This record gives sequence, C-alpha cells and structure tokens, in this order.
Amino acid sequence: MKTKVTIAIPTYNRSNLLKINLKSLLAQDYPDFQVLVLDNASTDDTESVIRSFADPRVTYVRNKTNIGAYRNFCQAIKLNSSDYLVLLPDDDPMLPGLIHESVLALDTYPNAAFSVTGVQGIDEYDNPVLLPEDSPPVGLISGVEYLHQIVAGRNWVIHASSVMIRSSALKAVGGLDVPHSKHSNDINLYLRMAAQYDIVFIPKPLSQVRIHAEQDGYIRFHTPGGTGPLATMAERTDAIAHLLQSPRAADAMYRRWLTERLLHISMRRSEITSQHIPNLNLSWEERLQIALQDIATSIPADKTVILVDEDQWGFQILSEFRTLPFVERNGQYWGAPSDDKTAISELERMRYCGADYIVFGWPAFWWFDYYSELRNYLSCTFHCILHNSRVIIFDLRQPLEVCSR
Repeated sequence: MKTKVTIAIPTYNRSNLLKINLKSLLAQDYPDFQVLVLDNASTDDTESVIRSFADPRVTYVRNKTNIGAYRNFCQAIKLNSSDYLVLLPDDDPMLPGLIHESVLALDTYPNAAFSVTGVQGIDEYDNPVLLPEDSPPVGLISGVEYLHQIVAGRNWVIHASSVMIRSSALKAVGGLDVPHSKHSNDINLYLRMAAQYDIVFIPKPLSQVRIHAEQDGYIRFHTPGGTGPLATMAERTDAIAHLLQSPRAADAMYRRWLTERLLHISMRRSEITSQHIPNLNLSWEERLQIALQDIATSIPADKTVILVDEDQWGFQILSEFRTLPFVERNGQYWGAPSDDKTAISELERMRYCGADYIVFGWPAFWWFDYYSELRNYLSCTFHCILHNSRVIIFDLRQPLEVCSR
C-alpha cells in the first residue's frame, strides 16, 4: 500500500503561476496523492483556473475573506489527512519525481521529520537564476548536526517547495509558530523539528524556486527595509537554545563555542535592528571614529595591516599603517573571496609577504557567519587581541601552538 501524500497550495491572486504549478503537480508519477488548493479570497480568475483541470485529485477550498498567509498555511495543516505533507508556494513548480523520491526517503528513514530535495532557481519567465547557498550533505543527517551547522554559519537554505513533511512529526512539534517574524515561520518550523528528529537531503534538483518581485523571499531579503536578515538571526538564536538542550551541551568546550556564537549572533541581530530603528545605536561616523581609536590603541603604528571592511571605510583611512584591503590585487580592493579556501589562501599569501595584523570592521562582520572555515582558522591559529562591536583584530605575527578552542 502506497503512502498517502497531500500537496497543499495556499494561494492568493496568482492564477497564472498557480496554473503552471498545478500542471507540474498533476504530471507527477506517484500513484496516490491529493492536491489541496486554499484560495485566500482571490479577486482574479483563480477559481476558474482550478476548476478547468477537472481532476478528482484536486480539492478547492475558498476562504470567504482573506485570512492572511500565515493562517492560510495553518489551515492547510489542519485540513491535511495524509501521512506526508508538502506546503507548496503557489509560484514554485515541481519537477518530475519529487513526490516519488521524497516518499521513498521518508519511508526509508522513519526518524526523519522531513526530506529536502535540490532546487533550481528560475525567474518569472522561467530563465535560470543562480541561488547563492551551500550544498547540504547527501542522505540522512541528524537534526542536531543540522542545527550545529546553521549556528556555525552554513548557508543551508531550505526552500518550502523542496520539503516533504511527516505529518506525525509536524503534530508532535506543534505545527507552525511565529515567535519572531511572520516571514520566518518556515525556518522556525524546520529548526524545531531538527531539535527532535533527523532530516533527509535528496541531492537531485526536483523543485524550482521562482525569484520575482512579488515573491515573499525576494521582498524580505532583497528590497530596502526587508526584515529577512533580522528574522534569520532571531531563528539562529533559537537554534543555539535547541543545541543547549541537546546531549552535545554536556561538553564544556562545546558550551563555550555556543556562547561565542550566541554573542556574535546577538551582536549581528542588534546591528540589523538598528537599521530599522533610527537612533538606536551610534551614528556611522561616531562608530567609525571610535573604531579607528580602537585600532590605533591596539596596533603599533609601523605595522602592516590587512583591513576587511567591504571597502566601506577605505583602506586609506588608516594612514598610520601600511594598510592593504582584503582581497587585494596590486594594492587595490578586489572584492570578497569566492569561498573559504580562497580566503585562507589569500590570508596566508599576504602574511607571507609581511602582513602583521588583520582587522575586521563591522561592515564585514557577516564574514564570521558566511566564511565559517576562515573564522575557525583565524580563531585556532592566531591570537585575537580585540573583539568588540566595532572591530575584531588578530595578531598574525606569532601563530598559536595549540588551538584556543
């Protein structure tokens, strides 16, 4: 007997994209699934588009009034009666095999709360779009390890259109919640499930993520005033709490590492918050002047300094030092490194050529999340002589004999 699957699509005024989604769904080769479309009182031709398919697998539910996206997703969970559930955004098509491969993964690993497939990025015209994110591991991973990697800074983005959820696990963790932001309730759910269950990663690209101006993810992460980064930092803070409740926290060194990450993530969260609340923190110019004093007090004037500032301060501002940007070519800023390996290689090249210190200004503090291997390399290899909300400075002259963590 095949496992029963529900594909739930909350939707509002996207009939053209919804039509594409329904075609991709009904072409799936899995024999036992139903499609539940929850129309949030659309004012376009959504209803007629859905009814044009005349497929018994499609159930149409129309809300009398618009109850908001979050409540519509909660309604999808409430109406689900299947073993497995996909909460599919109305603008993300499925690729052939998603249901079959996802069911196989969850059937194979009964302690996995959900499966995640690979994805392809597309725009509103179906042209390819690059999605800048890490590739997660293949196969089964413990939820605690997933939480650890998220706290460490890995960019293992989970797209809702690639996720199939075990309904019993969803019920056990209490369904959707919004402790921080309505724009990160999916992240919050995945982290809470990871605290109790395993996850299965399927490397095949079996879903498409449509990037366009009306997409929620695009608005919250790529438009002025978007709150996506702030919400993400809040969810990462929760991930640390989950890890503190895990068996790993019995290790004192691990608790120390979690403390360091908590302090950094809290600092980043406050920095992003200040972008939304005027006068919450020091002005840019005040902060810069204090940072320059910090550097001048910490480093002798005749030393060679690598400055990591996203070219926002300008390396010429440290006139009392021989200052080089990072990454540099012929003394000029060349942009951020492509990956950790390149960053570490460039650091060692510059150190070999005489660099004495490396200074990270706050505009580049995101590096300590994105370039996690560089962060670990610096922390284990060199003495950090200053760490505050403005600058982080490492002395490159005398490597540590033993890793400090």
